[in-house]
Amino acid sequence: MDNSYTIKHNGGYSHLNRILLLLCLAGLQPVLILSTDGENEMTPESDDSDDGGLTVAMKAPAYVTVSVPSSVECEAHCPSSCTYSMALDGQVAQGQGKVLAFTVNRWVEALSVTCTVTDDNTGQNARATRQLQVLAGPANISITGSDLMKPTEGHTYSCHAYCRPSCTYAWQINKGPWISGQGNVISITPKELDTSQLLICKAINTVSGMFVAAVRNINVTTGPAQVQISGPDVVEVARKSKFACTAECLPSCRYLWSVDSHLLRGNTIEVTVDQPVNSIEIKCEAQNTVSKKSATISTCPLILKRLKLCCCLLSPSLRLLYCDPNAEQVEHRQEKTLQHWTMQE
Repeated sequence: MDNSYTIKHNGGYSHLNRILLLLCLAGLQPVLILSTDGENEMTPESDDSDDGGLTVAMKAPAYVTVSVPSSVECEAHCPSSCTYSMALDGQVAQGQGKVLAFTVNRWVEALSVTCTVTDDNTGQNARATRQLQVLAGPANISITGSDLMKPTEGHTYSCHAYCRPSCTYAWQINKGPWISGQGNVISITPKELDTSQLLICKAINTVSGMFVAAVRNINVTTGPAQVQISGPDVVEVARKSKFACTAECLPSCRYLWSVDSHLLRGNTIEVTVDQPVNSIEIKCEAQNTVSKKSATISTCPLILKRLKLCCCLLSPSLRLLYCDPNAEQVEHRQEKTLQHWTMQE
């Protein structure tokens, strides 16, 4: 036999007392479920009842979020003084009074919060219970995709965040308008002259509206540009001459030299001409290591025959005593004069 009754709380209990008396005489224990207009349900178990009554209601949010402090307040109409007891998922919270403050540390679908009120004079109890939806996130957001873009090529990036029950995503590129409705994936095609792309993803919890954002600044390959060869304009026979090749490249460039059909790698080379020629052509090709784009520059330094300065000692009669091509300085002597001759090898 079902001994539960549902009635509307309207302040009149005379008819209710007669029903309770009949049930007690029949040896049945009544359990009353009282509900009020609104979303707060009361499920009191009462040993005694009087015309004053004991009602309880709970002020609670529709949902709580993991790691975000929350609170629930219990309200009761007590004829005199009352004692409050709060419980969260069956665990009684001591010393909280009629306000239960708590923080959920892990995600579950829902939590049950119970408030029990006891009339200190009559011992009558009343209880209210609420089911709270538990949300999580958004948290741990990240954008995944290539660390480098190529101009005029499409690149796909995805955004991921921990959300319960779910999240929606919005994107912003280079501080432009927010774009939503594309899910957590977006495709970007940089322009030819772009050097970087600023990408922002925002994850929004579908219930709470809370959001977090992730930012990535992604470089776009550029160059080679401003390719230059630095080195002498004139090369002497039998002497080393150093040349360097530079270019503006992102992320970097590799260099390939061509000197009279000889190929060399690296951004610097040393050239030595053994035989007199009019000129030589030196080419440098700079190639972007990612885009494979390349640019070439060349230079044609003049070749000069090597000249040596000979210090020769002559007698007053202009008879050549000796000539030392390797001498850099000769002391003056009383009977000789010092003259410099330029000799060509």
